[in-house]
Amino acid sequence: MKRKRIVIIVVVVLILGGTAVYANWFGRDKELQGSGTVEARDIRVGSKVGGRIDKIFVREGDKVQPGQVLITFDDKELLASLDQSRAAAEKAQRGFRPEEIAEARAAAAQAKADYELKRNGYRKEDIDAAQADVDRAAADEVRAKLDYQRYEALAQKDLVSKQQRDTAEANWKMALAQQQNYQHKLDELKRGYRPEEIASAEAHYVETQATLEKYERGNRYEDVDLAKAAFSYDEARFRERQVVAPSAATVEVLDVRPGDIIAPNTPVATLLEADQIYVRIYIPETELGRVQIGQKAEVRVDSFPKTVFDGVVEQINQQAEFLPRNVQTREERVHQVFGVKIRINDPAGRVLAGMAADVKLKAGN
Repeated sequence: MKRKRIVIIVVVVLILGGTAVYANWFGRDKELQGSGTVEARDIRVGSKVGGRIDKIFVREGDKVQPGQVLITFDDKELLASLDQSRAAAEKAQRGFRPEEIAEARAAAAQAKADYELKRNGYRKEDIDAAQADVDRAAADEVRAKLDYQRYEALAQKDLVSKQQRDTAEANWKMALAQQQNYQHKLDELKRGYRPEEIASAEAHYVETQATLEKYERGNRYEDVDLAKAAFSYDEARFRERQVVAPSAATVEVLDVRPGDIIAPNTPVATLLEADQIYVRIYIPETELGRVQIGQKAEVRVDSFPKTVFDGVVEQINQQAEFLPRNVQTREERVHQVFGVKIRINDPAGRVLAGMAADVKLKAGN
């Protein structure tokens, strides 16, 4: 009897132990659940150059497609700058016109002739001509002087008037000044040009020759690349005259009006991406090992209670929340949680940001 009782007790213990193991084993395969609020990734769009708003093509709540124009700015200044840089780039690439090269060649030839003239000095013919002028002026001075002396002698005898005598003196002094003037010119021709005049002519000749060579060779590759880069920069700025949607989204905030002046890099609208809606739930630390990136999930929202939306784990936070940093006991670990982000697949766009959502993570995938 006693042995039978012992056997019954052992069987009961084994059954209870097996039940506990069974419950523990299969309890871990139970699907994890959580609740949260649907969120959408937002994009703040604007222009890098800003300016005065010209037109607005959408309103808050509108659905937009990738590349759709939302806002345009007054582009007159941007267009003028673009035209200018385009012209400069085309000119740099084509080089100089034939008539510009011919003009530069003529200027270089003129500068060369002027430099050689000043370097070689005056011609012998010019000096001889100046010497002849000096000799003729000297003869005139001698004749005028003799006339003056005769009139001076006659005036002392009252044979001529004082006026005639003064006229003869004036003619002599004019002849003397003319002689001195021609003599200075002759001396200048014999000395030649001053060193600084020759140096100036040489510098001008070198400058015009360098300009001619530049015109004949065309612009340097660096200058052409620089002009092209300036044109590309203005093209990029010109594209900023429009604010476009980068992806399919819904206009959430649009608080601007035509005529508003917007500073560069200022957001003018907030968009909610249509394919980037998600819900974040929190999993206890003790269950975190059952969650992995790419794990499938089922999502339900109150607005569509009979519809199950597919979801996938996209992110697991790397830092726990809600409890003190140091957890001392095993029992406290269940209160320390990690955020898990589940992206919702809803091509129809029925799930909206702000909706309450219940999530069930599928086990074994």
